[in-house]
Amino acid sequence: RKWIYTFLIKRHQIMIRAKQPQRHGSTSSRPSHNKGIAVEFGGGNHDSHSQARAKKKHSKSLAANPQGILAKSFVAGIVLLLFMGRTHFQSQSTTTKLNLKQALPKLDLPKDWQSWTFKRFKTEFQCRHRPSSAFELYTVEDFQMMRDTYIQYVDRSYKFDDPVPPTEGYSLHVKGTPQPYYAKKQHVADGGQRGLYASRDIHKGELVHNGTKSDVSFPNANAYRRFMFGLPKREMGCDVTEWTWTQKQGENGPLKLMTGFTISILINEGWTDEDVNVLPESDVSPLFYATRDIQKGEELLTTYETLYSADLDAVGLMWK
Repeated sequence: RKWIYTFLIKRHQIMIRAKQPQRHGSTSSRPSHNKGIAVEFGGGNHDSHSQARAKKKHSKSLAANPQGILAKSFVAGIVLLLFMGRTHFQSQSTTTKLNLKQALPKLDLPKDWQSWTFKRFKTEFQCRHRPSSAFELYTVEDFQMMRDTYIQYVDRSYKFDDPVPPTEGYSLHVKGTPQPYYAKKQHVADGGQRGLYASRDIHKGELVHNGTKSDVSFPNANAYRRFMFGLPKREMGCDVTEWTWTQKQGENGPLKLMTGFTISILINEGWTDEDVNVLPESDVSPLFYATRDIQKGEELLTTYETLYSADLDAVGLMWK
């Protein structure tokens, strides 16, 4: 942009000189400058009368219309600035597109990827042979990888912008305040399962989980398949198969494939009705409430039959 400003300053200097009265019959006070002009016109030391008359005529025209010179200078400057701005914007836009394209790794899909069933994912990813020690708690980076994969291959417009890190859940009531539980892994002797435990005493009827703030859906079975193939680790795919269910979006809404990318997905199922202490409002509601008083440190347990069923055939994924 420096050369633009230089151009405008030079134009302004021409306008100032045009306003100054001409000294007839005298040479310029800057002979070196005149010599330069003469060289440009091919005169060298031969400053002919015709060239002198042309200079004099040009000087008179400048002096007669200084406003026109100013207007032309202003318009020329604006045009140059607009041109440079447009060029800069186009350059930035092109760079953004290139970076976006580079950020999307090529997805290596098998030829028959659209026919992969839920069971085949489990088999090909060797999910049934994972030792209990492999079921570790996710880090923020692990959850972020899953979220990035979802954005890349399922919904490019989705935003995960909750200030609470996924390792602590999400904002349940006030933004920035997590729900009243934490994730913990049991000892291997006790099965090595991951689960959710009350971080404080929870009263009967209290809202414990709001799925609208943690769950994500897939528009169709192929979007789910692309997501599974796009995951950077197959162990993550095995976890997703454990965290997949189908749910109606309201009483009359469509049935969708669902999963989640926060610790809320780790809630386990109770063995008996007495074990269950958290249940949803209805079989289509994402709101979970405490069915009794829950003491601090007690595991939160629900039943998968109420909400976390998986009618995969109905959404085109198929069990096997």
